[in-house]
Amino acid sequence: MVDKTQSRLLRAQIHDVLLDIWDPIGIKDEPNAQNEYDGYVGGLYDLLTSGAPDSALLDYLHHAVYENIGLDATREDMRDTVSALRKIDFPELDS
Repeated sequence: MVDKTQSRLLRAQIHDVLLDIWDPIGIKDEPNAQNEYDGYVGGLYDLLTSGAPDSALLDYLHHAVYENIGLDATREDMRDTVSALRKIDFPELDS
């Protein structure tokens, strides 16, 4: 089980990946928009901590861009983001 402090750290790392790598609307350098993708952090956290496959992460991110944000994108466009998310160390997946 991840404690609160660890959970916050992991969620912050997901947040950073969304801003630095994913950033479909180009707001990473916009100080007043740094929380724009926060609504996606929880869903990604749940997917990652449950051991979901890359295909589920690709689907989640693609749906967010295409359906929620309304931009053209393919699942392949999400691969760099998934790769960056996989580099985050989730302790409960180490066992």
